[in-house]
Amino acid sequence: MVYLLGPMVLLAADPGCPRYPAAQRTEMAESLELDRTFEMLGRQRRTAQSGAASRRAAESRSNFIDQRLFGKMAADNVQPAGPSSDAEFLRRITVDLTGRIPTPEAAEAFLSNTDPAKRAKLIDSLLDSDAYSDQLTLFFLNKFRVTRNHESISVPARNTFYEFVRGFVKTDRPYDQFVRELLAANGEVDTQPGTQFFARWMDVNGPIQDSWDDITDKITTTFMGFKTECVSCHNGRAHLEKINVWLSRRTRQQFWQTSAFLSRMYYIRWSDDVIGFRPRIILIDRDYGSYSGSVNPSNPGNRPARTSAVVDPQFVLNQARPKSENWRADLGEIITSDKQFARATVNHLWANFFGHGIVDPPEAWDFTRTDPSVAPPEGFPSQNSHPELLEDLADFFIRNNYQLKPLIRQMLSSDAYQLSSRYEGDWQPVYVRYFAKFEPRRLSAEALYDSLITATRTEQPMTIAGMANALNYANQLPDAAEPSTDFRVVDFLNQAGRGNWVTIDRSEEPNILGLLFSMNEAQVVQRSLGTSSAAISSRNQVLRIDAMPITDEEAIRKMYIATLTRWPSDPEMATVLRYRSGPRAQWLSDLQWALLNKLDFTFNY
Repeated sequence: MVYLLGPMVLLAADPGCPRYPAAQRTEMAESLELDRTFEMLGRQRRTAQSGAASRRAAESRSNFIDQRLFGKMAADNVQPAGPSSDAEFLRRITVDLTGRIPTPEAAEAFLSNTDPAKRAKLIDSLLDSDAYSDQLTLFFLNKFRVTRNHESISVPARNTFYEFVRGFVKTDRPYDQFVRELLAANGEVDTQPGTQFFARWMDVNGPIQDSWDDITDKITTTFMGFKTECVSCHNGRAHLEKINVWLSRRTRQQFWQTSAFLSRMYYIRWSDDVIGFRPRIILIDRDYGSYSGSVNPSNPGNRPARTSAVVDPQFVLNQARPKSENWRADLGEIITSDKQFARATVNHLWANFFGHGIVDPPEAWDFTRTDPSVAPPEGFPSQNSHPELLEDLADFFIRNNYQLKPLIRQMLSSDAYQLSSRYEGDWQPVYVRYFAKFEPRRLSAEALYDSLITATRTEQPMTIAGMANALNYANQLPDAAEPSTDFRVVDFLNQAGRGNWVTIDRSEEPNILGLLFSMNEAQVVQRSLGTSSAAISSRNQVLRIDAMPITDEEAIRKMYIATLTRWPSDPEMATVLRYRSGPRAQWLSDLQWALLNKLDFTFNY
């Protein structure tokens, strides 16, 4: 069938839909090809003998994640990578859970520890740390994108939302409870937690229907894993058949029915500052009204004309209707009580830790291709690479009261997460669907900065508007507009692909300009200088190691463990010793600059 010929065919699938981003169309096309190859490979390799091997492999594993994944690999005759070394595991999990590399003291202590349970204990200690709360808060902030860069979000509003999200993460409050509270929030946006989500996605200049529709797409994408913005402008038919079969069968009318849950929400926008016009917004719910397509003809908004018919609420995924007069609160109940909420959540977190989702892309579910009990349409592969595992994870999440820590602990304790990123043998791209090795990925902008200052010991306090205490790490920043008082840090984060949460999307793809920036930018060069007059910190890592009464060989070892979380190999040691020249602080500075620009530092592997 023509739509399986390749990504370029799919790029032309919806020429009438500017709402479906080109980048996501490309991602969907590439994902579809991998799904198809994964399905074909499984059919070709599966035999009765491998099925028995699959059962034996499953029985030997204690973590249900490993039972499913290694069983599937055994059944399809796919060899997994070997286990990660202690150094690989330590760096990987510390970056994933805290957003930065471990300190050299922590690294030396872990690598010298002979306790067979040290990995499990490390996971527990990191999950209990403040740094974990910072990192997972950033994970959710990146999804909600509430920023002072938006005209409806003031500094007090931004800070209120940040504390709301961080409080939920730090206390490990049930996620379904948090989402229900978020979706039902009302009151003044400056002070009432959760209201900022609606203000951030409010279309200030358009008709109120555009605000409802924008927020509806954000809700379905963030909490249920499927994008609905396309069908807010047109029916899916003749636009989405080659991208998302389920959406191609949805209509604009059905989208309005979902958006109608928000139609009793009302904004009052005012200001108590006649000179600077600081926005003040109050979000309230009326006990009357429904969705109507009638808009002011002088301000029709940015969508095609709607019908003027009044539409009552009905959720597009499960046809649920409100049970009370508080439609937004009912929407929260409908979403969090549907198992798709749990599936989408665990899939988002899985993608964060494993590099891609079990259903991939995680925000583009095609429900005609995810249910293992229903065959996909002819010519289409399943989008769900491990349906039993996904159900196990969703059930586990629900059983544990929708708390995140038990779920994350289960994922990171698995042998699958702890596989090496190095693969001995003939690697095939389709093996990523098996999770046959750990997938290396470039550090995020915040992780690059925080790992840089950790490696060089050059933490500097950052002052944030409206916050009493200065912050030391980029993953503590409340939004992508900060730190507004330090252009050097902002420039570093922007060059590393942070985006601004409004007009520029986040990107963690490596590029030549980023490489050149890293090699020459003062944030990198000065932090590793070995002279106190030039270094950002008079006690940076180079000067600290240089002052130690140790041999050059031991100084080199300490520089490697501080920067790359591993000891140097024999060839690396020999090379550094051969090329050292001048005072030790000088060549140690050169060494750290070189290590900071290695792929070993830039990637989490």
